[in-house]
Amino acid sequence: MSDTILIFGGSFFLLLFIGLPIAWSMLVSVVTWMVFSDRLMFLPVLPERVFQGMDSFVLLAVPLFILAGELVSEGKITSRLVDLANALFGWMRGGLAQVNIGASLLFAGITGVALGDIASLGRIFIPEMVKQGYTSAYAAAVTASSSIIGPMVPPSLVAVIYGSMTGVSIGALMAATLVPGLLVGMVQMLLVSVQARRNNFPRVEMDRSPRVIVRLTGRALVPLMIPVIILAGMLGGVMTPTEAGAVAAGYALIISLVLYRTVNMTSLAQVFSRSALFSGQLLIIVGAGAAFSWVMGMENVPGMVSGLIMGLDLNAVGVLLLFNLILLVLGMVIDPTTVIILFAPLLSRIAADVGIDPLHFGVIAILNLNIGLLTPPLGVCLFAAERIANCGIVPLLRATMPFLLVNLVALAIVAAVPALSLTLPRALGL
Repeated sequence: MSDTILIFGGSFFLLLFIGLPIAWSMLVSVVTWMVFSDRLMFLPVLPERVFQGMDSFVLLAVPLFILAGELVSEGKITSRLVDLANALFGWMRGGLAQVNIGASLLFAGITGVALGDIASLGRIFIPEMVKQGYTSAYAAAVTASSSIIGPMVPPSLVAVIYGSMTGVSIGALMAATLVPGLLVGMVQMLLVSVQARRNNFPRVEMDRSPRVIVRLTGRALVPLMIPVIILAGMLGGVMTPTEAGAVAAGYALIISLVLYRTVNMTSLAQVFSRSALFSGQLLIIVGAGAAFSWVMGMENVPGMVSGLIMGLDLNAVGVLLLFNLILLVLGMVIDPTTVIILFAPLLSRIAADVGIDPLHFGVIAILNLNIGLLTPPLGVCLFAAERIANCGIVPLLRATMPFLLVNLVALAIVAAVPALSLTLPRALGL
């Protein structure tokens, strides 16, 4: 390994460690590489590489899905989903914790972003769970853990970025993540059931007659059509991911502004502003990642890593175990978008070479990186939930540990049983 590669990688992780935003850490490390490798003549190419990284029709889906989620949140449509989740899941012991997870399953089909789940549902469930006798740390742990379902259940921004970076069909990937996402929700609900019996958690008491269930389902049906429209359009070949994002955003705008009238023109300006800011933060990472990957290609880092892994002479199971470990560690210290941009093309290519289905590996990678959102030092979902609950990070970590373990069990099941990921897309002919 050359000195320039060590300086390049070392400067990136050093800048990341001292707190420089990820995009700027990548760009500064690229310039540092140019200086120390005597390649400053490439400096004018850097803006072009950044632009080319973002100049993708598929990536236009990202700001559109973000806009749809912001419109749903601003339009107070969340309450309709919470009421339905109360009716469907609140009868179980530990009812409000179960409703928290169930609402995440429903809400995931609209936003596809873990932090969007916490921002919208955390402010509802954490105070209410505390009122019912749950500790604030446990309420925050349930909220943070269930939020990782968001990037698994379609539509998923992570799936859009993964597909655009690796060439895997985004529609097929979204279909492949659906069952594993539901599995994650199920194992979390099973854990809450066990904890509820041990701690005598209460149920949610309400009228669950067929008439009430039908009425609540009807109230929630309109927003729940968003993921149906997206999936039906993409899987039916009617819409590309970008067009599906545009339709989802237009649909969310109509139901919020015209049908429910919960969004006015003043708040609409704030929605577009927040969506533009969040989109910009994501896409600059994509562009900087393209420049970073260009340098790795110049230094033949993919070839060296591929040769190293192939030199271990591992079979498909061994490679899968190794990549799970690598992705879990990377997810602990780097956000999922950056990991996908920098490492997914290389890892997915090696996985395919040893016989691992690209869709199956994509699901495993996305789930791994979602679990990383619950683990320090990055742990963005942990810190977001803690800010709402104000419970302290150490008690929250203790409360989150059982959920982290069952999520790892779900990951092991998904990795060991490819049919969970592949049956649906194959049935749909994808």
